[in-house]
Amino acid sequence: MGKPLRLIVTAAMPILLWLSGDISSRQGLHIINTAQANESAPAVSTFCTGRFLIDMPAGSVLSGGNYRYDFARLDKPRAMSLEEFEAEMATKEKKLRSTKHETEPSLLRLLIKSDPHSWIFAHWEYDFSEHIVLVDGYRWIDGTRFLFRSKAGMSKPPSGTKSYQEDAIDRMQTILAGLRKRSTHEIPTEPGYCFEGGFIANPEWEMEEAGIDIAGHPDAYVSVWFYPLSLRAHSQPLLDRVGGVLQMLGRMATSVHALRRGDRQVGPYKGQEFLVTAPNSGGLRGHSFIWETEGEGTLDAPALKIELTTGHRDKNGNPQQTRLTNEQAMKLWDEVLDSFRLRPVAHPQETRP
Repeated sequence: MGKPLRLIVTAAMPILLWLSGDISSRQGLHIINTAQANESAPAVSTFCTGRFLIDMPAGSVLSGGNYRYDFARLDKPRAMSLEEFEAEMATKEKKLRSTKHETEPSLLRLLIKSDPHSWIFAHWEYDFSEHIVLVDGYRWIDGTRFLFRSKAGMSKPPSGTKSYQEDAIDRMQTILAGLRKRSTHEIPTEPGYCFEGGFIANPEWEMEEAGIDIAGHPDAYVSVWFYPLSLRAHSQPLLDRVGGVLQMLGRMATSVHALRRGDRQVGPYKGQEFLVTAPNSGGLRGHSFIWETEGEGTLDAPALKIELTTGHRDKNGNPQQTRLTNEQAMKLWDEVLDSFRLRPVAHPQETRP
């Protein structure tokens, strides 16, 4: 009997992460502490993350590979020469063209080169694929290669609309056209989306996620999701969903200790927070803090979610014991939420038609 109970208890943290929504906690804004915490009010740096600003301990750096923009996942930018970029593109094109598909001449369905430094590949992933097309957008800018990945279904679109592949390619062309390099602490004054090493100029709001590695705690990260025009991103408010999940956990709920729960306003955004400590997937205690708004379907009241998790696995996938006490984790959480704000821009934000 002891072994099954242990398996149930160590599953508490993943289920608590799941209750916040159907998007993985590793997708979107990730803030991971990487240096020793300073108890005496450390100096802070302001970072541009997505369309928002957030203050983090000095020494923090932007993290790559955990961003999404308009349904495309952003790979971590890579430093490479133009010659290396051209060789990579030639190799990819050759491989896709030379690999046969079961029903088409090759894996490559379409190649678009809007300029010598921008390449878009629409291709099958496998020779037997038939339902999903991958759309990969590459752009080289001053010694850095950027890569965006998206997918398109092959089902028939609504009458009178473009195919899903065409739509994904159009979105990718818009992303690459608005892309430019950006230094870590540069805060643009034009509308757009900040991520590690780059910026996408665009007055229109998309579904977006972004991230930072924070100085202080290698086992902790914060994720932020932004759903611009969602009207209620979930079927129920956060605290209503929490009650149902805790009931579902049954005996396992005894290992989950609530530290704080209730309504909380972050800047102009009214939402709810739920802060607990629970075992992570390795059986080591960590924290799961969630705040979210339901949204009203407008840019003034979008759907937002911010999440802090401690006891996260290290870079080798090993579970970690959190280095934060409950009090330290709550203090970090309050500092994150209190500093979260919309980035001011030189021109008024435009809304979608």
